[in-house]
Amino acid sequence: MNRRTAIYFFFCFVIIAFTGCLAEEQRPWIKAGYWYAGSESPIPDINSALFTHLICAFAAVNTSTFELSIPPSALQYFSTFTNITKLKNPSLVTLLSIWNGLSATNRSMLGLELSSSPLSSMVSDPSRRKSFIESSIRTARLYGFKGLDLFWVWPQTASDMIHMASLFDEWRAAVESEPRDPNEPKLILTMGVHYSPTCNSVNYPVEKLRKNFDWVHLVTYDYHLPMKEGVAGAPAALYDPRSDLNTDFGIKEWIRREFPVNKLVLGLPFHGYAWTLVGPGNDRIGAPASGLAVTRDGSMSYKYIKWYVRSYKASVVYDANYVTNYCSIGLIWIGFDDVEAIKAKVAYAREKGLTGFNVFQVINDDNWVLSHAAQEDACHHRKTQRLCLIVLLPIVLIAILLALVVCYFRSRGLRPQGVFLLRRMSQSSSEVNASTAQNFEEDTPNLLRFSFGIIRAATDNFSDANKLGEGGYGPVFKGELPNGQVMAVKRLSESSIQGVEEFKNEVTLTARLQHVNLVRLLGFCTDRQEKMLIYEYLPNKNLDYYLFDPIRRRVFDWGKRVKIIEGVCQGLLYLQEYSNFTVIHRDLKGGNILLDAEMNPKISDFGMAKLFRKGKVEANTGRIVGTYGFVPPEYVQHGLYSMKYDVYSFGVVLLQIISSKRISNDNGPNEDWNLSEYAYELWKEGKEFEFIDPILDDSDSLFKTTRCLQVGLLCVQTNPVDRPSMVEVCSMLKSEASSTIPLPRRPAFSAKKDEFSESITPSNRDEVADPFVRQSAAARTNAAPVAVKGAYWPSWFADTLPPSAIETSLFTHIYFAFLSPSNETYKFEVSGSTAALLSNFTMSLSLKRPRVKTLISIGGGGDGPDLYSRMASSSSTRKAFIDSSIALARKFGFDGLDLDWEFPQNPGQMEDFGLLLKEWRAAVNHEARAARRPPLLLTAAVYFAADFFLDEVHRAYPARQISENLDWINAMCYDYHGSWDTSATGAQAAFFDPNSNISSSYGLGSWIRAGVPRKKIIMGLPLYGRTWELKDPNINGIGAAAVGLGPGDEGVLLYHQVVAFNKQNGAEVVYDKTTVSTYSYLGKSWIGYDDVTSTTAKIKLAQSLRLGGYFFWALSYDNNWTISTQASKAWPYGR
Repeated sequence: MNRRTAIYFFFCFVIIAFTGCLAEEQRPWIKAGYWYAGSESPIPDINSALFTHLICAFAAVNTSTFELSIPPSALQYFSTFTNITKLKNPSLVTLLSIWNGLSATNRSMLGLELSSSPLSSMVSDPSRRKSFIESSIRTARLYGFKGLDLFWVWPQTASDMIHMASLFDEWRAAVESEPRDPNEPKLILTMGVHYSPTCNSVNYPVEKLRKNFDWVHLVTYDYHLPMKEGVAGAPAALYDPRSDLNTDFGIKEWIRREFPVNKLVLGLPFHGYAWTLVGPGNDRIGAPASGLAVTRDGSMSYKYIKWYVRSYKASVVYDANYVTNYCSIGLIWIGFDDVEAIKAKVAYAREKGLTGFNVFQVINDDNWVLSHAAQEDACHHRKTQRLCLIVLLPIVLIAILLALVVCYFRSRGLRPQGVFLLRRMSQSSSEVNASTAQNFEEDTPNLLRFSFGIIRAATDNFSDANKLGEGGYGPVFKGELPNGQVMAVKRLSESSIQGVEEFKNEVTLTARLQHVNLVRLLGFCTDRQEKMLIYEYLPNKNLDYYLFDPIRRRVFDWGKRVKIIEGVCQGLLYLQEYSNFTVIHRDLKGGNILLDAEMNPKISDFGMAKLFRKGKVEANTGRIVGTYGFVPPEYVQHGLYSMKYDVYSFGVVLLQIISSKRISNDNGPNEDWNLSEYAYELWKEGKEFEFIDPILDDSDSLFKTTRCLQVGLLCVQTNPVDRPSMVEVCSMLKSEASSTIPLPRRPAFSAKKDEFSESITPSNRDEVADPFVRQSAAARTNAAPVAVKGAYWPSWFADTLPPSAIETSLFTHIYFAFLSPSNETYKFEVSGSTAALLSNFTMSLSLKRPRVKTLISIGGGGDGPDLYSRMASSSSTRKAFIDSSIALARKFGFDGLDLDWEFPQNPGQMEDFGLLLKEWRAAVNHEARAARRPPLLLTAAVYFAADFFLDEVHRAYPARQISENLDWINAMCYDYHGSWDTSATGAQAAFFDPNSNISSSYGLGSWIRAGVPRKKIIMGLPLYGRTWELKDPNINGIGAAAVGLGPGDEGVLLYHQVVAFNKQNGAEVVYDKTTVSTYSYLGKSWIGYDDVTSTTAKIKLAQSLRLGGYFFWALSYDNNWTISTQASKAWPYGR
C-alpha cells in the first residue's frame, strides 16, 4: 500500500469517526411514556421534565361512525393534557393514542380468539378508514396534540395486516396534505407494535410502517402472564436462553426485515406480574406455578411491587441472563424490571442504535425511580459523546490540514464509482414492479360467456341422464366440455317464479365473491333468451342428500359434519365480514350447501341475495322470498332483513345437522312443535341426547353436539338482537367451555311463551333501548358486563374471620352485617366495642389490595319487620333514621348503606318503604354536594320475588322507587325450603323448579317484569346448606319424603361443614341440572346446598339474563374461598 492510499484511508477513518460522534450527539433521543386516562393519578403529578414525548392514552373507535371516540368521563383529561404537562417542560411533545378497546386488547394479550374488534372493522373499509383518519387529525388539533399514536399490538389476521397497510398510506397522505398554519409542524405518526414483526402467524406490513411512521415503539413486555401460563416467567426478558419470547430476538427480527433501526423505540414496562408457586424450594425463573397472585389478573405496578417488597422485607434478585428482576414472598413470585434492568435495557437500546425508549406507563413508577434510572444512562452516554468529541476534534483538524497539504501537492481527484450499479438496481426494481402488476391482472377472475351450442353438447341436449336435480330456479344438469372439464349447468325453468332479477343478481354478485366455501361461478349463457348459470361441478351433491337418507346418514359421521359446520361458518363470515360488501344470502339451507369430492361445503344459489355497503345494518322489502322454516320472524312479519337473517337460517341448519331431522311441525308429545321448539324443550329438560342423532360420536372431537345444540338455539331467537353474530357463532362453536355460552330463550315461532319472555312496556322501554342490553347474547358473555361481586360479613364471626383475612381480590363490595337503630329514636347509638369493630373493619379493608367498597347493612332477619315499619311510618322518624345513618357511614369511612328489612308486611308498609327510599336518596345526594364528595351507595336486601304472598297477604315492592333511588337490590335467592317444612327434602336455592314458582328463575323474572333495570338486580347465592332426615334412605332425591331435620344446628350446615361431612363420611354427591343445585346423602342424612358446579352455572344464568352481579351470604361460610374464587373467575370483571 503506497503512502497516498494510507493517508486517504486514515483520513476517511477519522472523518467517519468524527461524523459518527457528531451524529450521535445531534440525533434526538426519544424518552417517551404513556399516561392512561383511566388511572387514578392526576395529570399534574406527572414529572414531564423527564420525558421528551408523553402519550395520552387511550381514545377508541366508535363502532357505528368509525370516528375517533373519547369517553365523556375522560374528555376533561384529553382536553387539558397538553397544557398541563407542558408547564413543567415547555419543549415536551404530546401525542394522542388510539387503541382497540379494553376488551379486545385484554383478550388479544391472553391469546384468546378475537371474533371482531373496532380497529379490525375500521380498517376493512375505505370509507371507515376515511372517517377515522379525518376525525383523528381533527381531534389531535382540537386538543393541542402534536402527534397521533396507534396502539394495535395484536392484529389477528392476514386481512387485518393488508387493510392496515392501506390505512398507513392514507393516514400519512392525509397528514401531509392537511391544511395548517405554516408555523404549525406536521403531526407525528407513531405506532405501538408487537415485539416481533410476526404476530399471530401473520406479518406486519414492514415497508408501509417504515414509509409512513416517524417511529414505532416495540411492546417488549408482557411475554409471560400468570393468567396464561403455569410457570413463573420473566415478563419482559431482554434475553431468554430457552425461547424466542425475548426482546433481543424481536429487535433482531425487525432489523432482519430491513426496518430502520433509527425508527425503533424500546418499550420499558413499569409493571410486573405475580404468580403463586406450586411449592417452596424453587423460586427461580421458570418455576412451576399454580396461577396468579395478589391481584385479579396478577398485574402489579412498579409502585405497588416496591410497597409489597418493603412491607414484607423481601429480597429482590437481579438475573443478568434474562436482564430482569424477581422476588418471592412465601409462595408468591413477582417478576418485574427494577433499576438494574432498566439501565441495562436503555444501554442495550443505545448499543443497537435504537432511537429511544417508551415507558408503559409513567404513573406506575415509584417516586420516579425508574424514570431517573433511564435518565442516568442517557447522561452517561452524553458524557461519553463529549469525551469522544474532545479527543477526536483535534485529530480531525489535523487530518483536514494534512488533506489540504496533500491536495496542494497532488492535484489528482477520485473518480465517482457506483453510478452504473445504482442505475442497474433502479432498472431491476422497475422490472419487478411491472411483473407484479401483470400478475395481478392475470389473477383477476373473469366470467366466461358460453354459447348455447356448447352447453347443449356438454349436457347431451339436457338429457335426463345428466340431470342432477331441480330447485326453485330450475333444473341443474351435469355437463362436460371437450377439454374434459366437468361443470354444473343451472337452467331457468319457464315455470320458475324467479327470473331476470335473480339471474342478474347471481351473475353480478357471485363474480365478485371468491372464497373456498362459496361455489365458484364459471360463466353464463344468454343465447336464445336462455338464462343459464355454469358452475364448478361438485360430485357429492348437497347436505340434504346425506342428512335425511337413512342409509347415507350412517356413513355421514360427526367428523364430516363438523367439517361442514366449520366450512359454512367460514363462508358466512366471508359474506358478512370480510368481503368488500356485506352480503345477505337469504336462502341458506341444506339444499344450497353443496359438497365437493372431499366433502368440503360450498354455499350456492345467490339469486335471492342482497348486498349492503359496509356499515349498513338493516333494510326492508315488500317482496318476501325464501324457504319455509329457514326464514326469521322479522322478515316474515315486517320484511326486515339484516345479517341476523342468515344467522337464523344457519341455526336451523345446525339443528338439522346434529339431529338429522327435517323441518316440520310434528315433533313433541303432541306432535305440534317445530324443530327448534322441540330442541329447546329437550335442552331445557336436560334431555339433549334425545334430540341428537344417536349415531353421532363426538368423544374425540373438540366440537361437541350439545354445544352445537345450544348455539343453534341462540341463532333462532325471536329478537334479532338476541342472536349472536356469525363471528360470535364461530367463536362459541370452538369454545371448549360450554359454561361460557349464554343460555337461549324459547326460539321463534314457538307456541309456548318463555319463562323470561317480556314485552316492551312503558316501564322497561328505556332499558330495552339501552345499548348494553341490546348487545347480542354471545357478546354479553364473551365480554361479560362489569359485576357487583358482593358478600356479607357477619360481625359475630370477627374472631374466626377478621377483616384483615378477607380475600378482597374476589369481591367488589363487602357488607358489615348488621347494625340496628334505636327502637325509640330510630337513630344509631354505637357502643365503644361496636365502634372499635366498625373502625377495624374499614381500616383493615382499606389497606387491602385490591380495595373493595364497604357498606353498612342495617337490619337483618333478627330484627323483625316491626322496627322498620314503625320507623318508615312518619316523615320525622324517617328523617331521624336517614340523617343518623349517613352520619354513621361517614364517621367510620364506609362507602354506602344497605337496608335489610325482612319484610314489609302489607301494601301500606310497601308504600312507606318507597317513601323512605326517595327521601334517603335525596338526603344522600344533598350531603354529597354539601361535603363535595361522592355520594354514598344505597342498596337494599329484598325478597327473592318482586311481589309475593306471605300469611295470605299479597305484597308488591315499589319497583319504580327502587329503580329511581337505589344503586341496586340484593335479591335473596335462597331459603326456599328449610326447617319450617320437614315433610320433604328441597333445593333451598333452586334456580328452576318445575313444580312451583318458588325458584330464582321466577323471582328474578318477576323483578325484570316489574321494570327494575337488570343491571340493578343482584342475585343472592348461599354459602350454606339445609338438611333433612329421610324417611326412606333408598328414596333420596329432591322432594323425597322426610321425617325431620338432618345434621347441623336447626338443620343448617355451613358450606365448609358440608364439605367436611361429605368427605369424612363418604356421602354421595349429586348435581341436579333441573334445579341447578347440589345435594348429598348418606343413610338417612340429606343435605341440599350449592357447590362450585351449581354456583358457576347460576352465575352464567345471571349473565344470560344480563343481571348486575351476585352476592354471597355469607363470608366465613366458604371452604377456603373455593366457591368465591370460582365465582369471581366465572364473572371476571367487577365494578
